[in-house]
Amino acid sequence: MSRRAGALAAIIAAAGVLAAGCTADDEPSTRPPAAYTSVPAPATTGGPFASPSPSSTLNAPAGDQAYVKRGAQTGLPDVDVLITLDWAKGKINPPAGTVDVQVGNRVRVVLTSDQQVDVNVDGHPEAATAVGPGDSANIDWAVTQPGGVAVTLGADKTLLTTVRAS
Repeated sequence: MSRRAGALAAIIAAAGVLAAGCTADDEPSTRPPAAYTSVPAPATTGGPFASPSPSSTLNAPAGDQAYVKRGAQTGLPDVDVLITLDWAKGKINPPAGTVDVQVGNRVRVVLTSDQQVDVNVDGHPEAATAVGPGDSANIDWAVTQPGGVAVTLGADKTLLTTVRAS
């Protein structure tokens, strides 16, 4: 039997199996099953776009990152969005990503560093600060307009995160 004939036989056999499962007297049931089972949603892996954990707040955007806390989760009365980052060995952890916020939100980025670095927030010079080796710093600002705001390091403007307001 040639490859072509073998493939055709396999397709015909598969079609027969599918057709055998569908008969005219099959009607959809209107009764619920005796027991329900839940199927967890597929999880995305890694990176700043991972699925939210079950402990995420109800008003958090879909796809919220584990290093982002919102509302009461921040534990801070004057902070609406808390972003926790670590700068070590010349790399940002977690990798730079985008955090969605709303105009009017008060944002705090907590940055821990293993070296002396200057932190800048585009459009918010009052939020600029320095972080020493082994220290952490709070970078706070209020979101006043829609658009993206980059949080960067030093003169070369290494991107830590982008805060995007709508």
